Amino acid sequence: MNNTKACIFDAYGTLFDVNAACRELSLDVGDKWQDLANLWRLRQLEYTWLRNSMKEYVDFWEITSSALDYAMEVLNIENKKLRDQLLELYLKLEAYPEVKEVLEKLKDKKYKTGILSNGSMQMLDSAVKNANIENLLDAVISVEECKIYKPSSEVYDLVEKKTNIQKDKVAFFSSNAWDMHAAANYGFKTIWVNRFDGILEKLPGKPSAIVKSLNNIDEIL
Repeated sequence: MNNTKACIFDAYGTLFDVNAACRELSLDVGDKWQDLANLWRLRQLEYTWLRNSMKEYVDFWEITSSALDYAMEVLNIENKKLRDQLLELYLKLEAYPEVKEVLEKLKDKKYKTGILSNGSMQMLDSAVKNANIENLLDAVISVEECKIYKPSSEVYDLVEKKTNIQKDKVAFFSSNAWDMHAAANYGFKTIWVNRFDGILEKLPGKPSAIVKSLNNIDEIL
C-alpha cells in the first residue's frame, strides 16, 4: 500500500463504539442492555439498506431513532425518558481508546485523513467534537451529500470528490465487513477492523489487511 495518500474511516463501530450508549445506561436498561444495543444496531443498518431499495431516503438520525423505537418495542421496554437519554448519548458516542493517537500518527506521516459515514453531519460533528479529533481530520463526509446509503458506489465516489485523491490511493478502514467488501469491490484498498471476531462475508471484494483494532495501522500502510 505504498502509494496510499489518504486514510478514510467509517465512523460507527470503527471510530466510535456503537454499544456505548446502552452500556452507559445499563443500570437503567437492565440485563437486556446488550440485546437492546445489538438489535438497535442491526435494525439501524437494515433500515438503510431497505430504504436504498425503496428509494425512500431519510437522514440517519431518523433511521437511528426508528431503529431504537423498534428495538425497544421488541424487548418490551416502555420508557420515553430512557429512549430520549439513549438518543442523546448516541450523539456523543465514545471513541475507541486508540483513535486519537492513531490519527495523530497518520497526520505526522502526512496522510490525509477523513471519515466517510452514513451518519448525518449533525451526528458526525457531535461525535467528532466529543472525541476531540476535529483537528485531526481533513474531511468529514456524510451520505447527506448524495442522499443514498452505503454500500452504493455513489457514497464511495464522495471521497474523491471531497479530497481530490483517486480511489486507488485511498486506504479505507471499516469494522463492518459488508462495508469493507463493498469498498474493496469499488476500488479502495481496504482494511477490515475486525473488532468483533467476525468472519468474512460471502461477497465480492477482499480486504488488503485484517486487524483487530486501529493500533499501529500506520505500520501496514
